[in-house]
Amino acid sequence: MILPRGAIMQTWRVVIRFGGQAAVSALVGRRLLNCLWELTYRCNARCAICPYWRRPSEPALELTADQIREGLGKIHAYGCRLVNFTGGEPTLRSDLEEIISEASRLGIWTSMVTNGSLITRGRLRSLKSAGLDHLLISLDSADPVYHDHHRGIPGSHAKVIEGLRWIGEDFLTGHRTGGIMCAISAGNLDQVPALVELARSLGVHAVFQPYSYNKTGDDSLTPHIGTPQVSTLMLLKRRDSTVLNSRRYLEGWVPDRRSRCSAGKKYFSIDPYGYLHPCVDTPAAGHILRDDIQVIRSDRAANDVATCQGCWYCFRGEADTSLSVGGYLEKVGIGLAVIRRNLARTLRSPSRTRDTA
Repeated sequence: MILPRGAIMQTWRVVIRFGGQAAVSALVGRRLLNCLWELTYRCNARCAICPYWRRPSEPALELTADQIREGLGKIHAYGCRLVNFTGGEPTLRSDLEEIISEASRLGIWTSMVTNGSLITRGRLRSLKSAGLDHLLISLDSADPVYHDHHRGIPGSHAKVIEGLRWIGEDFLTGHRTGGIMCAISAGNLDQVPALVELARSLGVHAVFQPYSYNKTGDDSLTPHIGTPQVSTLMLLKRRDSTVLNSRRYLEGWVPDRRSRCSAGKKYFSIDPYGYLHPCVDTPAAGHILRDDIQVIRSDRAANDVATCQGCWYCFRGEADTSLSVGGYLEKVGIGLAVIRRNLARTLRSPSRTRDTA
């Protein structure tokens, strides 16, 4: 079976563009930055592990698509090559595809996390067409009762499963990755094996990160993770390419194995109003439209990072690991495994060869 030449070329352009820039960063120390861009604080969920829905942003005060386009140009010029669009719930923005398209046009790797409740098959396809590279849907448990209660959306679990099935059938082609995003808290730590098996059965990936006290200030939600839990997840990762987290990141789940935080140096965030933060959990250091991006490295910003209680979000840990030589090489291996897996899926499904771009 012959795949479309254009689809193959697009995949390799992405791999060479992003992989080459990451290699330069890892080998010579030039920082390829990651940005977590919170497009809105509005959300239709009521999650215990997130406070944003309690203080939603006013749409009129959020950055417009034109302002975000300007901001994307600035962070690209500063060296940012990966943007994770999130919220709140990013699909509440009707201009989401326009935003992703602009980031993709600039050569930025685009990622998105959604609660999945508003995703339709048509919306997923339009996000892919806009250039989205990585799509995750939050899922807290394989148990529908737990997930729906935790998210505050009746029927959410069934909707997430439907969305994950669409990701497997429509989205995972070429270099693209996607599937389950699970924030591990005290209540669902035991769900990790079941969620990995669910992802495997749906043909999608699974990504895990621990809840942080910094997010809500509720320490009762903090999971007690030690070597046994990490060993279990590492064993699940070795079985196949379902678990997308890097081995180095998973090792950092044990606190004494974590690297020093590099917020403001390797990664930063932008809130819905355009304020620049070294990290989502630190105060604003400036504004994307009014200030130089360098403000995220100011003395005040560095002090805010130094006095932070710490976290181990993927946003931090995966960036830390991927910008070292060893971490970069591991990411290359993961990327090649993704491409092989997606190619095999495409060859098994003739209808997918018409849409592998």
